[in-house]
Amino acid sequence: MLMASDLSMRRGSKTILRNLSLHIRPGEIVALLGRNGAGKSTLLKAMSGEFHGKLQNSEAQLTGHITLNGTPLTQLTPQQLATTRAVLPQSVQFSFPFTAMEIALLGRYPHGGGGSMNDRLIAMEALALAGAATLAERDVTTLSGGELARVQFARVLAQLRPQHGHGQSQPAARYLLLDEPTAALDLAHQHHFLSTLRHLTKEWNIGVLAIMHDPNLAARYADQLAWLADGTLLAQDTPALTMTPHIVRTCLGIDVDVVRQAGKPPFAMPCMA
Repeated sequence: MLMASDLSMRRGSKTILRNLSLHIRPGEIVALLGRNGAGKSTLLKAMSGEFHGKLQNSEAQLTGHITLNGTPLTQLTPQQLATTRAVLPQSVQFSFPFTAMEIALLGRYPHGGGGSMNDRLIAMEALALAGAATLAERDVTTLSGGELARVQFARVLAQLRPQHGHGQSQPAARYLLLDEPTAALDLAHQHHFLSTLRHLTKEWNIGVLAIMHDPNLAARYADQLAWLADGTLLAQDTPALTMTPHIVRTCLGIDVDVVRQAGKPPFAMPCMA
């Protein structure tokens, strides 16, 4: 499990996160929802280990505990982190003409690979899973935002692809942290992305934390919704339990009616003025 306990962060006089506790279990997707500036990206960066060793000479202060599979994040080496969790940032720009295949292969370097035939097969598999197989030999500087997002998804899939050991019935627990992964995708690719993610989360034993803005899309694919408002976690539980007009209004600033139908995820409809 990837777990944050009593996590707080201040930057100067501003409080970004307040005594927050959050958990991500292998095999589950947790969608993180909240307004712009609520602290979502800061929380994701903290749980990825990005701040480790970077705050000593800054005005920012991070307190609390983050553990990955029971080990404090601060005790893990960069190599251990890179082989256990992957991060898909909101956007990445490339200035050099790498091919999409070369970007996907970057995911294999933490495992000591990147150039073998096996690594290329894994990278090609990842591109196919991400819906980007036809882009394999394309120069990434020529890709659209949506195409590049799919290639970056392939990179983290290549990084987290499980290695089944002898007698191992289930892959080792790994984690994927995504910052607005569907923002650049059209509707069809959003659903392909999230359905692929949901399938692989179960099959590969991955725990996922994904920042999302659409509560209905999140409720359709996530196992749990985590609702953040002004750095405070209001709730983390199933969509059925947490998708309420009060929570949506508090966290997203919009009045909604929540429609519930048996066997379907709840659906938030904006109230008519």
